[in-house]
Amino acid sequence: MKNAHYFYLLLSIVGGGITAYFVLIGIQENQGHFDVISFVQSTWTMNPYAKSLSCDFWTGAIAGTFFMLVEGIRIKIKYLYVYLLATVLIGFAFVFPLFLFVRHRKLA
Repeated sequence: MKNAHYFYLLLSIVGGGITAYFVLIGIQENQGHFDVISFVQSTWTMNPYAKSLSCDFWTGAIAGTFFMLVEGIRIKIKYLYVYLLATVLIGFAFVFPLFLFVRHRKLA
């Protein structure tokens, strides 16, 4: 598809927006503080469904991050470290589609 890279860009914006929205709600519920331990524990202790989603996410995020590293080196994407760092600091739902957008444009 000729303009598929715009779909990746849209997913990046949506993924980053939704992630930021729920983090902000969590911060409001914790009186303005981001509690990392509470954040991580909530994904593992709520119920089996939450655990399933967490395992699914982490498996995909690890594979996707490894793909970004390998593919970024292979096709020589500039500032690859920024994508890897942003995965941890911002969120995989934002960074991975953004990486795919840049990758698609570079290969076009």
